[in-house]
Amino acid sequence: MKKVGPMNKMGRIAMVALAGLFCGTCAPDSKDAPLVLQELDYTENPIDIPNPDRGAYRGRWQNIAPHSVNETNSPFGITPEVDHRVPVDANSVRYHGRQVPPVEGDDIEATQFYNGDNQNDAPYIGGTGVSALPAISFMCFDLCNFSSNAFLSAKDAFGYKDDGLFVDPVSGAGRTGKTRPLTPFALDYIRGLLQKVRAGDGVAFVKFSYDGNGFNYIESHKYPNLDLTSGLIHGPEPTFVTENNPSAKCTVPGHEDKNWIEYHIWQLKPIFKEFEDIIMCVKTGMLGPWGEQHSSPEAQNVDAYKTLLDAYLDAVPDSRALLTHAGGFLAWYNETYGTTYTFTNIDAMPVPQKDSPEARFGFFNDSYAAGSWGDNGSLSEGNSMIDKRYGGGEYDRYRVITWINKQNQIVQGEGGIGDNVFGNMPGAILEAQQLRTTALNMRHGRYDRWNDFRYNEANVTTPVTFPASGEELRQGAFTGETKTTIFDPVYDGRTGLEYFRDRMGYRFVLREANTSEFVARNGVLTFEGKIQNVGFGNVVNKKRVSVILKAKEGSDTFTAATNLDARDWHTAEDGNTRADNEAAWRDLNFAIALAEFEEVSSGEYDIYLKINDPKEQSANKRCIRFANKGNSWNADLGANLIGRTKVR
Repeated sequence: MKKVGPMNKMGRIAMVALAGLFCGTCAPDSKDAPLVLQELDYTENPIDIPNPDRGAYRGRWQNIAPHSVNETNSPFGITPEVDHRVPVDANSVRYHGRQVPPVEGDDIEATQFYNGDNQNDAPYIGGTGVSALPAISFMCFDLCNFSSNAFLSAKDAFGYKDDGLFVDPVSGAGRTGKTRPLTPFALDYIRGLLQKVRAGDGVAFVKFSYDGNGFNYIESHKYPNLDLTSGLIHGPEPTFVTENNPSAKCTVPGHEDKNWIEYHIWQLKPIFKEFEDIIMCVKTGMLGPWGEQHSSPEAQNVDAYKTLLDAYLDAVPDSRALLTHAGGFLAWYNETYGTTYTFTNIDAMPVPQKDSPEARFGFFNDSYAAGSWGDNGSLSEGNSMIDKRYGGGEYDRYRVITWINKQNQIVQGEGGIGDNVFGNMPGAILEAQQLRTTALNMRHGRYDRWNDFRYNEANVTTPVTFPASGEELRQGAFTGETKTTIFDPVYDGRTGLEYFRDRMGYRFVLREANTSEFVARNGVLTFEGKIQNVGFGNVVNKKRVSVILKAKEGSDTFTAATNLDARDWHTAEDGNTRADNEAAWRDLNFAIALAEFEEVSSGEYDIYLKINDPKEQSANKRCIRFANKGNSWNADLGANLIGRTKVR
């Protein structure tokens, strides 16, 4: 097979899309047609490209100033309501306080990143001037109505703190939910919201907890007029044995072998299966305030994590990631495999084998780059629990990050972005590359820090020395490793926030495309190309990759599957995603017999590559779009133009 002689590769990268893709001269018929370099634009377009399973999402968090608390703004108290409260029946209260957005379900809408200033009485406005169109819906469900330990409002929590009673002594109303099965009404409510996501353009980031609004935990800074100490008031889980919740064991006939959390997850299993096509990942939640797996006795219990994560591994389809923190993973792994790993040697854990249970675990950080050595405990969470069970545990930030990097999984974060070496650029870029940062809550974090950073060569390549220890971080004199970020000229002159927005998760740029000049009707369509992943991370959820032939005349399309796996298109491990780093270009090759497309008529065809979930139910939603300049994206097909051929 003769291949058209290659041009200078950087010259090809600089090409601009032309109206025609081939010379007018037709090659003679032969069994094997020559491959022809396609005249496409192989350069990256530095704009927001919404794609499934990565990027910014619109978390519903926003503080309410103490003077703004009233029955309209926040009927449950000052704590901001952030999760969907799952109702017991049609009479249950479903108001979510100062809810942003004001609708439930799909919240895919262009939104500015948060600048760190709460808007108080005004609607959320972001404030940075940098927007993104999210491809992730924040689908977090509060099961407080189904736990006798979960307070229903901040008022109820404070009442219990004052008098130790689970019932209001004046009104006689219960201050908590009631431990019981999820009702059919509750399950239908959850299905209804996930169906709204499916009807939209995004995927669902799913979490269940028993205190999604944080009523069981005091954040004293939100109550400046009160003398309060921050911390847990009461564990919210239905497996926490108390006077109001005398047993952790399920009482439903036939399920007495389960605890109540296991039973609730068992009830949710059909929903996870039903909406597998639009679920990005499941944050395993359930333990502690906000389901952030900290503070409560259950959230500091090795055995609780083993039980919880086993239940989720069974309930959530194998194709979907499960998020927990390092301590939770260590607890599950050690109890599963009889090992004794701790935070001291977490970085020595083996790279998980593909399709193994341990390979499914990603990481969440609820104080992303906050500034402390452990990101306010998010990175170090569970260290004392692990040390108590297995001994020898000493937390080290870099060892945990090494483990996260080896997992090659989804990393979700919110909050934080403090004035520190990890939160400020260019250090924030270096750490994101190691973490493979995938998704961030655009409404919870000081994004003005990145927005104020001018992305140019001088700023980006300023060497960064990191602290060697937590003590050095506190003292401010660093003797750790010095690193330099690689500058990408594509973003020269833009803001650091724009760069970070576009680099979260994966991001693909087609770098080279050669395809059969023509194909006989009994022949084979051959394509040889190169693709580069310029994101911080990689594709985690399996995708279907198919080829579409679209007739130049008329509207006929023909589709055939490939055996390509987008999870193999890895980003550069050293962070060098520049276009001239050809070592980071990955093969994009296929050969498909024309018969696989069924009855293809003679004529000219555009060739498209379509990448979506194998279980996707729509024709063109949740498809991966390349970040190339030009007009290569076909929204109707949900596919990327990669060339043209003739069928004879």
